[in-house]
Amino acid sequence: MRLFGIQIGGDEDDDARRARAEASQAAIQAGGLPLDAVDRLKVAAREDFFTSNLSASELLLTRERGFKPLGQVMGTSVYNVGWQWTPGSSWYASSQELETLTAANYDARHLALGRLRQEAKLLGADGVVGVRLQIRDFEGGSGLLEFAAFGTAVRREGAPPSHGEPFLSDLSGADHWALREAGYRPVGFCLGNCSWYQVADAQTQRAQVGGWFGGAWQSQELRGYSQAVYTARHLAMTRMEAEAKAVGGEGIVGVSLHPKIEERHVEQGENTPARRDLLVTFTAVGTAVVREAAAPAPKAPLNVVRLR
Repeated sequence: MRLFGIQIGGDEDDDARRARAEASQAAIQAGGLPLDAVDRLKVAAREDFFTSNLSASELLLTRERGFKPLGQVMGTSVYNVGWQWTPGSSWYASSQELETLTAANYDARHLALGRLRQEAKLLGADGVVGVRLQIRDFEGGSGLLEFAAFGTAVRREGAPPSHGEPFLSDLSGADHWALREAGYRPVGFCLGNCSWYQVADAQTQRAQVGGWFGGAWQSQELRGYSQAVYTARHLAMTRMEAEAKAVGGEGIVGVSLHPKIEERHVEQGENTPARRDLLVTFTAVGTAVVREAAAPAPKAPLNVVRLR
């Protein structure tokens, strides 16, 4: 490599860097981690030092339940969403799920969480607590979607490095402590997603049009829009529950719902007002849990007397 006309290093160094970059690209293409991340985590696994997204109180409760934090782990994926035919663009428009968008969200999520789990395995973790998801659409309608997951890898105190599949949990350190106290343990992170396109029906269109024959002056429910939100929620929740059952979960705790509603204007001709359709994206996430074989005995309530 030359810098300001001066030879820095040799061709062998350039070849090694090029080969390493190509190997990292191949690993990412296969759903894995870049080599720099792998090397960093292997070094971290040998050191008695950790970073985490746990608060001080969460760290205390995590240690109290017998888990040692190993390090903060991350998984990410920047995904290009392919072409999606929009039903609102045709004269025979009908409300339906946009399967390309739904599939893109699932694929990006699987890649991000898969890399999060790989980082935890390199640290020898039993699981990851406090998993947080960030989903971001890039500006400008580029069709790019970024899915990122963060959490803290943990292992039981005194246990050797685990070689199994780490569990993933979006529970905070405090909630993880309370879950164990109640005799349950997390078995997996589960997610359901649905992208639903709702074409404005006749009642909705009349309700949004002013004038003598319109209904914008009258307060009323837009039943088609309400039904779209319920439909997207039902499909997302059903898929989340299916993922929990697939890992042997007896139930789901910490469920959070993330609806996103976008209005789409569709031109219908010179003498017809534009139609206002909806794109409803619904995501449901939670932690699948099972009851421990030997559940701890419930603790007696503590009486507290105010002295003032």
